[in-house]
Amino acid sequence: MISWIIGPFLSFLLLYKYGALFIIAFVAALAFPIPASTTLLAAGGFASQGYLELKWVIVAAVSANVLGDVVGYVLARRYGEAAINHVGFGRLLRSKRYGQLKRYICDYPESLIYFTRFLTEAGPGVNILSGLSGVPLRTFLVFDVLGEISYVLLNVFLGYSLGTQWEQSTGFLMKVALTVVPVGITINLMQVLLFRRRRANGRIQ
Repeated sequence: MISWIIGPFLSFLLLYKYGALFIIAFVAALAFPIPASTTLLAAGGFASQGYLELKWVIVAAVSANVLGDVVGYVLARRYGEAAINHVGFGRLLRSKRYGQLKRYICDYPESLIYFTRFLTEAGPGVNILSGLSGVPLRTFLVFDVLGEISYVLLNVFLGYSLGTQWEQSTGFLMKVALTVVPVGITINLMQVLLFRRRRANGRIQ
């Protein structure tokens, strides 16, 4: 059964189609807790039934996700530190740990950005940290696009393959996420260890 939470989003999707999908994905990318992944599954299912065109579902979802991510990144890069100072947390920006975090993110942004695209809860936070840390826009954009394409295709094609039974795919998708995310965590932990070793050897101040 479709829960009362996702129901209004699906009605919005069926009524306004690609515009609705774009808005839902964009808003989710800006850190709002809405069911973006389930909406993508549903959009794939609706495409298999002829209500939507698959190619435009993919285009709308990828472009909205990337745009939302880039907006979060740019806002953090331009105004993030000023906003943090304004609310009284300026000391955090001058702390040693914050400096180390910035250097780590700048040294190893690729896997961090890519794998967190599969976690709608964590992705927006990484966008903000990437902006605050000064990750080059080109680097952020490349791995954000790659990650969002992978994330959208996984959800949409899974929903499309199951058609009217797309709701049953949520459990399988969770299993996939529980496989993909630990891989990303493992890679980042290895990078953290390498980062600390480099610091211990005096290569990072």
